[in-house]
Amino acid sequence: MNIPGQLRLNDTKSLINEINELIYKNLDKQWMTVEWEKKENGESADKIHPLVNAAFDAYQHIDNFIRTNTAGITPAIWEISELAIKINNLKRNNVKSLQNRIDNLISFDHSLYLTARYEIQVAGMLLSRGHGVEFIEECGSKTPDILAVNGLGKCEIECKHKDPSEDQLDYIKSIYNNTQGARKQFSKNYPGLIFIDIAKDKYGEYQIECKRLLEEIERALRNSFSISAIIITSKVSIEECDDFVYRHRAFVIVNKNPRYIVSDWLKNNLISK
Repeated sequence: MNIPGQLRLNDTKSLINEINELIYKNLDKQWMTVEWEKKENGESADKIHPLVNAAFDAYQHIDNFIRTNTAGITPAIWEISELAIKINNLKRNNVKSLQNRIDNLISFDHSLYLTARYEIQVAGMLLSRGHGVEFIEECGSKTPDILAVNGLGKCEIECKHKDPSEDQLDYIKSIYNNTQGARKQFSKNYPGLIFIDIAKDKYGEYQIECKRLLEEIERALRNSFSISAIIITSKVSIEECDDFVYRHRAFVIVNKNPRYIVSDWLKNNLISK
């Protein structure tokens, strides 16, 4: 069954079509040509944009599956196909300020790349679940990243990506600090959600320290009426039936005393299970 918000592809052709649409239509052609030539000329992966590394490797993996009459999913296929599906869908729906996020996505500033990728993932998930979305641009003051819209209301969303290169003695405490910065972005006119993505290599720490993380987040919620809920997400790989499955995990904590509660139209259809 195809659950809204999940990454589903019916066949290899649809997968290739989505990736082709991203690569040849929705990304800067000159930038892509330069990066692709680097890859073909054998330059090391750290000198090539991670998006191009993923796309190049994904094409090779798919070609190998076709030639060997096998099927599967690899980290590269997961990375580029998820972004392709979401960016293409956002583009088809003329989502406001998407191009600015795409420009950041192809930036060689790794922080800009990771931030834009996460904002696109969250906005794409919301759009696939039937919500209107728009990216919000800063106009002289701090603003949230995304506005989700439904016939029943609106909700502001701030996205925080935990950079895997961060060297922090207390990763859980740093998540609390993220919430305190993010809460200042909200306009206080609508419910405010904070999405925080945990790098996959930190997911084990998140599981081990789950109780302390919950305490830190509850402390953050007590300190701010502006935050309606906090959603912790992470990509993880799970071995099932001799294959690896890549999924998004989510951990949702709702404020017991917010300025605005999370409306049912969003709360009941927010996170892929």
